[in-house]
Amino acid sequence: MWSRIYPLFVRLAILLRGTVRPLRLTWQFSPEAQHSFERENREKRIAHYRFSMIVAILLYNSFLLMDYFCFPQRFAFCVAIRLGFATPFGILCFAVITRVGRRAREALLAASPIPGMVGVLAIYNGTQDFIATGQIALIIMMMYSINAMWPNFRYACFTIPLVALGDSIFLTTNPMLNAPRATVFSAQIWTAAGLSLLASYWMERQERVGFLLRLRIESQNTELARLSTMDSLTGIYNRRRFDSEFRSCWERCINKAQSMALLMIDLDHFKSLNDHHGHALGDAVLIQVAKTLRDTLRGEQDLVARYGGEEFVVILPNRSLAHAIKIAERLCAAVRAVALPIPRDGLSVRTTISIGAASVLPTSLSGAASLLQNADAALYRAKADGRDRVWPAAATAK
Repeated sequence: MWSRIYPLFVRLAILLRGTVRPLRLTWQFSPEAQHSFERENREKRIAHYRFSMIVAILLYNSFLLMDYFCFPQRFAFCVAIRLGFATPFGILCFAVITRVGRRAREALLAASPIPGMVGVLAIYNGTQDFIATGQIALIIMMMYSINAMWPNFRYACFTIPLVALGDSIFLTTNPMLNAPRATVFSAQIWTAAGLSLLASYWMERQERVGFLLRLRIESQNTELARLSTMDSLTGIYNRRRFDSEFRSCWERCINKAQSMALLMIDLDHFKSLNDHHGHALGDAVLIQVAKTLRDTLRGEQDLVARYGGEEFVVILPNRSLAHAIKIAERLCAAVRAVALPIPRDGLSVRTTISIGAASVLPTSLSGAASLLQNADAALYRAKADGRDRVWPAAATAK
């Protein structure tokens, strides 16, 4: 028989371990993730709490109708308890929930049902039958406080057992109840407390898991967006990102009445380099040149991208042609100063670039394509004139 039962225990242990272990990990947010989680959920939790509190106050006081028929001689006491004791506390919590910090807010959220529960015990502390009715009302309130108000699990772990313990003391010390009846009521309230805490745990766990999934999806989307605009070899922007930025920069310069410059860059004798030393070294040269161009430019305002093959392009917003030529000469000098080792024979290789520079004052009547054509024509002249030089576009030179 033990041989049959033992595998069942093993399977149960594996199942519990597989269930509890990932749940435990969901509490272990880094401080940054915890801060983001709380900031993201703050407004939603406050709005949910306020709505739940309004509903709870209305439902709680709707029982005055039953009190009127069941306790006519104590109706004034019931009104005092419901409207004079429990309800003001709920209204106070409702009013200050946005004026306190996170910990105080969660503590108020978890503690707000306690006055109502105390009021229930005070109202139904009559005969044995009404005490039983009070237990039912107490269980309903406990379930509502967890499933509708949705307090933080850590705070619920304090308030719910506190309510269950207070009710158990009330039952065991009540002279109207015998021991078996008090035991049954206590078992009911502790069962409800356990189920309430379990529900609270799972709800918060689902909320945290959902937050982690959203973070993962956002991170993946950000990475996909980045990869779609980055050149996989050199790590700088690709042609797709250049086209988008070029159009945007053109529109901004029109709106601000600013000039716009463009540099078309080509590596000199790159095909010969590939043929003599292999594509691995050619890739290394492209990577190094891209890094040199990016590091030499001033940063976020200027944009360098791989235009295709061994060609690069640089957008220079709010630059005159004279200024663009100075930047281009600085780029030529920076690339010229870089030496890459050739692993096969222990030598090093140096490369140079040719640059065509163009600048224009964009208007609604001019086309962005003309700036590209002028820069490309200037690049052709630079290469024809001997390479390793900058050539200004004749049509826009000043």
